[in-house]
Amino acid sequence: MKKILPILFLLASATSCRETLFDQPPRSDQQGYGGRDTTILDPEAPVPEPDLYATAFCFPDGVDWQGGQTDGAEIVLFKNGEEKLRVPVQGRPDPDRHRLSHGRLWTDTCDGYEVVVSRDGVERFRYHGDELLQGFLVTTNAVYTLGQRQGREGLSFRVNGQERFSSSTGTILGGPEDSDWEGGAFCQDSTGVYYTYGIPVRRGDALSWEYRIMREDEPYKTLPAGFTGPIFDIRVYEGMVYRSELRTSLKSTFCLVKGDTYYTVNMGSAEVPHYCKLVPVNGRLLLKGYSTGLLQSGKYAFWLRDAANVHFMVLDNLPVRDLVAEGELSAHLIEGPAGTVRSLFLGKELIAFTSDLFTLPSSRCIKLRNGILGVALSCPDKGEHLLIRGREKTTLRFNGYFTSIEIY
Repeated sequence: MKKILPILFLLASATSCRETLFDQPPRSDQQGYGGRDTTILDPEAPVPEPDLYATAFCFPDGVDWQGGQTDGAEIVLFKNGEEKLRVPVQGRPDPDRHRLSHGRLWTDTCDGYEVVVSRDGVERFRYHGDELLQGFLVTTNAVYTLGQRQGREGLSFRVNGQERFSSSTGTILGGPEDSDWEGGAFCQDSTGVYYTYGIPVRRGDALSWEYRIMREDEPYKTLPAGFTGPIFDIRVYEGMVYRSELRTSLKSTFCLVKGDTYYTVNMGSAEVPHYCKLVPVNGRLLLKGYSTGLLQSGKYAFWLRDAANVHFMVLDNLPVRDLVAEGELSAHLIEGPAGTVRSLFLGKELIAFTSDLFTLPSSRCIKLRNGILGVALSCPDKGEHLLIRGREKTTLRFNGYFTSIEIY
């Protein structure tokens, strides 16, 4: 018995020192990076405003990352403009291999044989595979991942690293670039977690796609090859399958499809739609995209709309890089010919900044949440970067660029 007690003590100590896969969000920065104290003791006390989190790739001074050098690369987590965490990059820097969720930095690395998923630099789980994660969703007690096999067809759906479904063929619809959705290729509602993948079907010289919508590890609905026109997007919202597509049988009419009901999108006769993603806005799904040929004016029309009505729209001679909305408020960013930010609007208010050399590194760098606009802009040539939170601006200097933001 005397020999067993020290062993039990060591086991207990080792277990207590290991972080659990899931825990409560940290109460303060002393308990971890990110998170906030969500316990309100006084119901009349004001609720603290959300924080602006940002991630960036930072390189040592003198490293020419634009020329392909990556030595010493780190992912840096900022909270309201202050540095909170640095995590070394393993392999080549890839913005699609890290993301923010509830103020925490989640990363994944792959050496060609194994995928390792970490939170704030601490490993949470690993599994055998060679995947690029197109869907990543953190819930109260699970991490959902949706991985596309690199360089080839095939995918896997996992929960906490445990495979629940896989297909040797198929290409995932959507990915990290779908920044309007918290989970990238995933969409979650009160009925479950959903995703879609397509399987190419060749009939003679013609190539079409069969789309399979999944609810976690179970088939939910299949759209046979040839059943649809060219698909822009497929999403599930409150158990209903939505899709945006061109109906070639209707003279290439742009349609919003809800379940099996088609709604022709009300557009001008010369208007040509582009992009056309489905995004959640104010408790409903809207089409997000842009069109050309409007009134023969040569202007771009960037919009959030349903089939019958335009809810938010921007008309400009230059392309709108992104349009986000919440409640009655919207924000949009317009790019100049060189790809630099020409103007940023919150509603009709112009948000001014000091340089015309800033760029928006990706669509993951602009958010409108809880009534707060968040934007991260970079000017790599000058090493100057700008975080915008509402009307507050914070200038940062580092060698690198922003990769994403979150308002939480």
